[in-house]
Amino acid sequence: MAPIYLITAASGHIGQRLVPLLLSLPSEPSVVLPTTNAKRLSSNLAEGVDKSRVHVVEGNMQDPNFVEATLKEHKVTGVFLCLTSDNELFTTFNFLDSIRRAPTVKHLVYLSGSGDFGLDAVQNGLLKKTYAAHVAVKYMCEAKLMYGLPPRTEEGGYSWTIIGPSLFFDNDLRSKNAILKDGYFDEPLGAAGVSRVDPEDIALAAAKALEDDGQRWGGKKVSIGSLKTYTNEDVAKLWSKALGKDIRPAMSDKSSLDQFERHYTKTGGPAWGRDLRLMYEMFNEYSFSMTEADYRNQVALLGKEPASYEEFVERTANGWKAEV
Repeated sequence: MAPIYLITAASGHIGQRLVPLLLSLPSEPSVVLPTTNAKRLSSNLAEGVDKSRVHVVEGNMQDPNFVEATLKEHKVTGVFLCLTSDNELFTTFNFLDSIRRAPTVKHLVYLSGSGDFGLDAVQNGLLKKTYAAHVAVKYMCEAKLMYGLPPRTEEGGYSWTIIGPSLFFDNDLRSKNAILKDGYFDEPLGAAGVSRVDPEDIALAAAKALEDDGQRWGGKKVSIGSLKTYTNEDVAKLWSKALGKDIRPAMSDKSSLDQFERHYTKTGGPAWGRDLRLMYEMFNEYSFSMTEADYRNQVALLGKEPASYEEFVERTANGWKAEV
C-alpha cells in the first residue's frame, strides 16, 4: 500500500520543494496538504506534479480537532512537521497528541535546528546563551520526542526523525536590494560563524527520512548544512567577489542591532523583532555549527555532499548581474 504523507507549510521554503520530490518517488505516495488558503496553495503547486495524489485540505493547524480529523480521514501514515509561530509550542504539542490519536500514523519527521539540544547540552549550559523563544521552543519539542513518547510497536505508537537545518541560503535573497543598491549585507550574522544550508537539501533529507519510515533513521537527529561556518565579514567578502563590488557587512554592535530590531518590528511586531535580534546576538557570541560526525551522518542520509554556499552566492550574483 502506497504511503500517505501529511506535509505542513507546503508552500514554504522547504514544503514547495518537498512536495514534488515526494510525488516523484517510486513508492508513489499521496500527500495531504493542510492550509488556511486552499485555492492559493492549489494554484502554487509545481507544474507537472501528479495532482491526483495531492489532497489540499483547508483548515487551521492550530486547531487539534481539525488536525486529528484530517489525519484520520486520509489515513495518513507519515507526517512532516515544520512550524514557526507565536503559538509554536502549543501547536506542536497538540499536533503530537493528534498523531498519537491517529492509529495509521507510524512515523514523524520533525524540523528543528542544527546542533545538540539534548538534556546533557541543557545541563552543560545551553540555555545560558538562549533567549530567542523560537529557538528555545525546539529544545522542548525535541525533549518530548526523545524522552516523552512511548516506543512504536505493532499495537501503536510512532517513530520519529529530527532534521536540524542550519541557516538557509535563501535568507540572503532578502538582502538583495541592500546588497545591490547600498553595497551592504544587512543580516547581522555576527563574528562566531554560522553554518549555511540549501533548502533543497533540507527537503531531500525530509523526503528520505519519511521514506525510511524509522527503519534506519528512527530515533535519530540529523543536522543539515555546511561543516564550514561563515561570519558576517566572510559573507560580505563572498558577495563582494561574486558581484565585483565592495559589500559591507552588518555589524553586531548595539546601533546595528537596534536598527535591525526596528525593521523587523515593523513587519512582524515587537515580539518577533526582539526575538530575531536575540538570535543574532547569540550568533555573535556562539557558533551555529555542526560536528564532523554530524556532517558524516548528513552525507549518509542525503546520499551526497550538501550544496555549496559559495556556489549559491556566485550563481545568484550572476543572475542579479544579468538583470541589470
